[in-house]
Amino acid sequence: MTENERGFIGRRTGRAFLLLAVLAGAGVLSGYGWYARAPLIEVFNLPDAFSRRHGSFTVNVCGSASPLPGFLARRLTRGVRYRLNEGPWTEAGGGSPRVPPPLFAVELGDEALLPGLNTLTIEAASYGRRPDVRTLQFRYNPAPIRLPVRIDWESDALEVEDGRWEVFTSGGERRVRPRPGFEGYDRILVLAGAFSGGRRVVTDVIFREKVDYSNAYGFGVLSMWGGRPDDVGVGLRRGWSFGLTWYWNRYEGVGSEFSYKYGGDSPKWVNSYRNLDLRAGVRYSIAMECWPERDAAGRHVCHRQRARWWPEGEAVPEAWVELTDAEGSPLPPGEYGVALIAYHAQVDFGPVLIEALDSPGREVEARPVSSTGPFELAKEGYGIRTALAGGR
Repeated sequence: MTENERGFIGRRTGRAFLLLAVLAGAGVLSGYGWYARAPLIEVFNLPDAFSRRHGSFTVNVCGSASPLPGFLARRLTRGVRYRLNEGPWTEAGGGSPRVPPPLFAVELGDEALLPGLNTLTIEAASYGRRPDVRTLQFRYNPAPIRLPVRIDWESDALEVEDGRWEVFTSGGERRVRPRPGFEGYDRILVLAGAFSGGRRVVTDVIFREKVDYSNAYGFGVLSMWGGRPDDVGVGLRRGWSFGLTWYWNRYEGVGSEFSYKYGGDSPKWVNSYRNLDLRAGVRYSIAMECWPERDAAGRHVCHRQRARWWPEGEAVPEAWVELTDAEGSPLPPGEYGVALIAYHAQVDFGPVLIEALDSPGREVEARPVSSTGPFELAKEGYGIRTALAGGR
């Protein structure tokens, strides 16, 4: 460590102690004793078990490393590290805009996880007190995902990729949302772990409000979530790989997107949008289908995705918003999860149904069921048409 580095650390430590003394004397804190004894680590969502992961799609454990208000937490938090199954200590990820301090994210690749029981130890350090240590246990199930997956939110156990989510009751119905006060950048909730092949996802969403500090906001469903591709050893992964349908206020509509970004490289995008007059408090049904297309020899050609949204009380639109990733952002063939996303918005989602698309060529008609559910299949079986739909 250089003299300049030692000097910087010494000055920062001295300022931290001075800040504690001033605040304690002013009555802002109930005393140094409270600060010295209070737990530093709060883990937001930790289910008993995580479903299959693959490649850059990781098991994430998110939380906070300080009980103090934002300004104090940012000034006094020293860092967070973790170890998995008694392995080496590793610095946890953090940094704006995705994980602003004092929040942290532990990202665990499938190659590091044991089938069955895993033990995760997290240590947080803060100026002027002893570190806080938490030991957690969870199970990892690498078995292939069995479809269909139906989620009615009866359980509070959530596989959270980013942020803090919660299950709540509204009008007698169980729904899920980013916890109020924790809205922000890319709040992602995993619905199903990694699997290959086509998938059909149906759900509904109610937009409540955008957060005050952001002009841009969006929300929807990640039909293909491939995680965050990046170099080995990066503290907080910077990339992304996804197929998506969502409402995006800058386009004033709903659309389908594919995007791939590796680490700090520039992202590749392709999207198609259709206008939607979004109304707060209105339930919108969402139907989306996404599948890989192959040539006559069975080689991967592209991923195709189509989606449609409609408000409660209106007929299902005939037209789909459709595109392929080959048009601008090819995604690697392989296994992808399914997830919900909220970006700087307070929204809540209803029941979710995820089905396999194993029989392309048979059209599926969807119809609303009731105000408490998304919709049902109008006829037996499922499938998609590879031809462009809706006259597009």
